[in-house]
Amino acid sequence: MKKLFALMLALSMLLTMGVASAEAEKVTVVFWNSWTGGDGDALQALVTKFNESQDEVYIDMTRSTSFGDMLQTSLPTQEAADLILLNCNDMNKYSSYLLPITDIWENTSLKAEDFSDAYLSMAKSGEELYGIPFQISTYMMYYNKDLFEAAGIEEVPTTFDGWTEAAEKITALSTEEKPIYGSGLFYCYNGQNQSVMQRFGTGYMIEGDEENGFTPNLLDNQALADALIWMKNLYDNGYNPKERDIDSMMAAGQIGLMTNGGWLKGTLDAAGVNYGIAMLPTVTGEDQADWALGDLNCFMMTTSATEETKLAAYKFIEWWFTGSGLEAQEVTQGVDYSNITPNAEWSISMCYVNAYLPTVNSPEYQANETLVTISPSDTAQVQMFTELGTLFWSDASTLHGQMVEDWVFNGPVNPTYEDVQDFLAVYQDDLASYIDEYYN
Repeated sequence: MKKLFALMLALSMLLTMGVASAEAEKVTVVFWNSWTGGDGDALQALVTKFNESQDEVYIDMTRSTSFGDMLQTSLPTQEAADLILLNCNDMNKYSSYLLPITDIWENTSLKAEDFSDAYLSMAKSGEELYGIPFQISTYMMYYNKDLFEAAGIEEVPTTFDGWTEAAEKITALSTEEKPIYGSGLFYCYNGQNQSVMQRFGTGYMIEGDEENGFTPNLLDNQALADALIWMKNLYDNGYNPKERDIDSMMAAGQIGLMTNGGWLKGTLDAAGVNYGIAMLPTVTGEDQADWALGDLNCFMMTTSATEETKLAAYKFIEWWFTGSGLEAQEVTQGVDYSNITPNAEWSISMCYVNAYLPTVNSPEYQANETLVTISPSDTAQVQMFTELGTLFWSDASTLHGQMVEDWVFNGPVNPTYEDVQDFLAVYQDDLASYIDEYYN
């Protein structure tokens, strides 16, 4: 028995060594990102598919909620990942640690003209390209069809007045056993709140440019004041909960309509919620397609990469757009993906608008009514908080979250335009200080 065990152990070791040897023959590309949710699980499955589909490149992926900290610690020491998924807002922040990848067109079958210029240009600095669009996170309106029917609401709101009317009717369905809220704004989610505010017509929180200078844009901003007043009244009238986990309440059938990105779709599907997706409202109900309201994450290379790992990463990026997807996975909601690329599978199954035109024009993408409905125009505004690449973008984003939470809990009841100006004065000063620190 001992001899048999020893033989089995030896065979096991030989097999392990064989796998390790085969693995060692591949060029390893270290890949970091912050996709830690359900969409990250799908990304991991696709990366595994790539690793198993060829014998030249191995993608060693790490997903972490501390992605930003990892970059700040490792980039200066040249110990960062070769390949990262980075928000275009952070390009300037990390510009000295990013490699231009303009030569990707020469080293792969990918073509620049196959990407939407509006999005591809966001990943450029001058003539150099630094990123390939991976994911466009566009905010949209989710609504519970069963609650709409129970409240007698026949049409999905296209205006904010319509949002308020629907919220009031749905909230009236609430019982002691199951509280129900018509509106699902949540004060602690910067992107969600800013997406709604910009639909009121307000500009960025900080406006201007390097040549003419920057100025805060909170005071004397009628559209912003209208958005804050509308939001505060929803909370004060009891149409909107003050809980932090609105996603779970939506999944539990307690929210009538809310704003979120494509990542919520899988959660609602898993919960069996009968929901719909539409574009966010505007004040008038018009020009909805002119507001993308989201951000763009791209495949980017860091200066930690070597020429060898850069070219190996190109092979993975090329596969992402032209290779073969998983064909069957849980997140696909029963849709047949057997003949589409990983990029198309990711976009369609996760409900993410796409920048790769062969995917956008594919019959599978065009057959997805939701994606077609929420796709913005080619000239739509994509950015939030500040102009793309502004170095104090993250400062404005953080201040926005503090501002909205303070307004919801400490702002006056039945606020007026003058109340908003008084409240925003301190935040206007804070934004001005960010600008002063930048120049001084």
